[in-house]
Amino acid sequence: MKKSKISLCIFLTLMIAITSFFIIHPEKVAADNIAFRAVWVASVYNLDYPKKATTDANTLKSQADGILDECKKMGLNAVILQVRPSADALYKSDIFPWSKYLTGSVGTAPADNFDPLAYWITEAHKRGIELHAWINPYRITKGKDAEFAKLPDTHPAKVHPDWVVKYTDGNYYFNPGIPEVRKLIESGAAEIARNYDVDGIHMDDYFYPGTDFDDAATYATYGQAFGNIGDFRRDSVNLLVKDLNEQLHAIKPDLSFGVSPAGIWANASSVQGGSNTNGGESYTQHYADSKEWVKEGWIDYICPQIYWYIGHPTADYETLVNWWTNVVSGTEVKLYIGMADYQAGNTDQTSPWYGIDAIQKEVSLNRTIPQVNGEVHYAYHTLFANQPLIDFYQTTYQQSTKIEVPLITDWLLNKKEHHAYMQGSDNMFRPDDGLTRAEAATIFANLLVDSQDKALFDSKEVNYGSFYDVSPTAWYSRAVELMKQCNIVSGYSDGSFQPNKKVTRAEFVTMAYLADKVTEKASANFVDIPQNYWALSYIGFGEKSGWVNGYEDGTFRPNETVTRAEVATIMNKILDRTPDNDFIDNHAEDLSSYIDVPPFHWAYYNIVEASISHEYTKQDGVESWK
Repeated sequence: MKKSKISLCIFLTLMIAITSFFIIHPEKVAADNIAFRAVWVASVYNLDYPKKATTDANTLKSQADGILDECKKMGLNAVILQVRPSADALYKSDIFPWSKYLTGSVGTAPADNFDPLAYWITEAHKRGIELHAWINPYRITKGKDAEFAKLPDTHPAKVHPDWVVKYTDGNYYFNPGIPEVRKLIESGAAEIARNYDVDGIHMDDYFYPGTDFDDAATYATYGQAFGNIGDFRRDSVNLLVKDLNEQLHAIKPDLSFGVSPAGIWANASSVQGGSNTNGGESYTQHYADSKEWVKEGWIDYICPQIYWYIGHPTADYETLVNWWTNVVSGTEVKLYIGMADYQAGNTDQTSPWYGIDAIQKEVSLNRTIPQVNGEVHYAYHTLFANQPLIDFYQTTYQQSTKIEVPLITDWLLNKKEHHAYMQGSDNMFRPDDGLTRAEAATIFANLLVDSQDKALFDSKEVNYGSFYDVSPTAWYSRAVELMKQCNIVSGYSDGSFQPNKKVTRAEFVTMAYLADKVTEKASANFVDIPQNYWALSYIGFGEKSGWVNGYEDGTFRPNETVTRAEVATIMNKILDRTPDNDFIDNHAEDLSSYIDVPPFHWAYYNIVEASISHEYTKQDGVESWK
């Protein structure tokens, strides 16, 4: 017999959303749920491409190559290129003129018959990157009257002035309620799908510019079937989305059609079924019923721009991600999250956006939600000017693409060997202390074996980076990642693991239930466990199986920290390990060296059983040590 050198620890567990801790079942989790990793490359105002308007083909090619190379290096697999910022084109079009943002003058083509979109598609595909064409559907100008005056006479807005509304911001927009406008937008998108090998068509969040849009005459003409102008406007945008879906997929069935609306569909206080937020609403302010598009299956993906941080007082990132998760659940529409990378790197230490911590937490949260299939970053010029952010994404995305590590499903608790799974230090066991979550993960990781009784800790390859606060070099990182890969544990809703936090009694029983692969449900009989309690069935099974007992007053006290003495006692029951009291008494001087656990301590024998590796025999349920 000898003292084990296995690190001291116990279990890790999960809580559901009401406790900001998720239980994730194996069948609901992919190895890497963030399949779509994209960046918006904006042409408006020359934010990203080109950095300065030019007709020179070589300059335009060089800038495209540079952007694509950086995207590839960072692990991105898609670029969303803005090809129609304002009723214009960064491609050869028979409908819209060449963009002033491309060549400096509206209608002026690049030199040498150069077609930027065709070049981007070819070079993106060479690098294994998808190219999605990003269009703004209704906007005509960003430069007000001066820009409108310079539009050529052949521009649709000049040919059909009755299709145009000058908004209160001084800019011009196509009127979404006019059927011919809808056909114009659809024809423009179809032209791209028909003439270019794009992987997707992407619309951003600019629909109606606001509630005071001057379309009363349009409503009077086309809105007789609607009780108010708001419903008419929403229906007008709905028809555009629905028709685009049909036309684009008729041209190219495998094309991906998606929309990136504002992050808040509607606030619950304003519209039934809205989110628990208090910000600007796309439903009532821009007349974009994006929830309807998802439910009707009119789009392939939805990419809400959730440009707030976790904990934002009026528009909490976590609240919105969960709301959108519920929207896409039960549909075939993929959910990509529009990330506010432009916010990161604030130099004010009091700002929530100071450094990159807020983004790291959001990215980690996304990975706890299987329905989140992708991330899209706004925008290239801000993302690639932030070196810490680049480094973070390189690590995050490249880890997910370097190796494919399958989920582990063939594991069992090792109940055959009686190795030590808990130890003290400095001759003390500290029976009344709680365990940290890092210690907890390590003990269970060491107890897991595969169907051939081979220790998982030694035999299974793991990925790293599941939690932003677990460094790959931490002593507990492999154990945490192994447990995550088994889908026994997940982190908190902010994407953290919180390795130094103590574990509760309810968490402990839940972890044991999941680790032992129990499927049976049972109801708990403790007076402080209501029938709607998140861990009711886990605690109930623990009670039924004799793992746990309550207190004399009939309570279980689920939220109290589980003590190390309690852990040793409960774990022995779970592992079917019975202390040999007589042997321990007869060899006390050799076995027990914990000065804080005397023989009369209530958990003395269980602590010795847990902390001493030994051989044993068992007959008629009675264990005898050797």
